[in-house]
Amino acid sequence: MTTYDFWTAKFGDYAPMQQITIMVGMAVVASNALATGFFLVIGLDQIATVLVATTLIVVIVSVPLGAFLIGLNFRLKQAAIQLDVASRKDGLTGLGNRNEFYLQAQRQIVLCDPEKSADAVLYIDADHFKSINDRYGHAVGDSVLQEIGSLIRFTIGEWDFAARFGGEEFAIFLSNADLGKADWLSHKILTGVRDISKHLLIADLDVTVSVGISIHEPGQSLEAALIAADKCLYAAKSQGRNRIVHADSNLTVLHEPQIRMI
Repeated sequence: MTTYDFWTAKFGDYAPMQQITIMVGMAVVASNALATGFFLVIGLDQIATVLVATTLIVVIVSVPLGAFLIGLNFRLKQAAIQLDVASRKDGLTGLGNRNEFYLQAQRQIVLCDPEKSADAVLYIDADHFKSINDRYGHAVGDSVLQEIGSLIRFTIGEWDFAARFGGEEFAIFLSNADLGKADWLSHKILTGVRDISKHLLIADLDVTVSVGISIHEPGQSLEAALIAADKCLYAAKSQGRNRIVHADSNLTVLHEPQIRMI
C-alpha cells in the first residue's frame, strides 16, 4: 500500500483543514520523537552532531510526506487525462464525439489551402437499428455499433476524422478529398458492414448502412456541409436504404446500384 492509499483510506473522508492538522501534528510528533532519540543516544552538544541529527530528522519526516504529495499529483494527472479523453471520445466505439468532430474538422479546414482544396463530409446511419436491438438485444446492438466504429476507424486516412454523433449515427470528415475518394471510401464502409454478422457469428443478422456525402467547398461553413450531407442521408433512407447518395451542382440523378445523387 502506498502512502497515498494509506492516507486516503484512513483520513480521506476528513475535511481538508482536519487533514492538514493531522498531517502537521504527525510531523511534529515524529520530529520531536526523533530529536529526543538522537539526544538520548548520541547527544547534541556539538554543532556538527546537531546538523547531522537535524538533517536525518528532516529526511525521515519528509519522505512519507513527499511520497504522499507525489502520489496525489500523479493521481490528479491521471484523472485529468481520463476526463480529457472522456470529454472527446465516444465510450462505446472509441471514435470522437460530436464536439470533437467539430473541433478537428474546423482545424483541418484552417490547415487546408482555401483556394486549392476541398474536403468531404460523410453522414452514416445504421439501417433499421431499432429492429436489431428489439430482435437481438442491446448487447448485440452495441456490438454492431462497435464493429461499425472499428470499420470506420481502419478505413479512413491519417488526416481524416470520424465521430459517433449519437445513437447509430456517424460522421466522417475527409481532408483534401474529392467526390471520387468519398465514393470509394463510402463503398468500403457500405460493403464492410455486411460482414458484421460473420464477425459476431450471427448468421441471420442483417446489418447495412446508408451514407450521405457532401463536398465541403472552399469558403463554405462546416455546418452547411453537414446539413447537405444530412439531406443526402435522408434521401438514401427514403430511396430504400443500404445506398450512397451525394449531391451535385446540377441536381441530376445518377442511376447506379447503391449510389444516388440529388
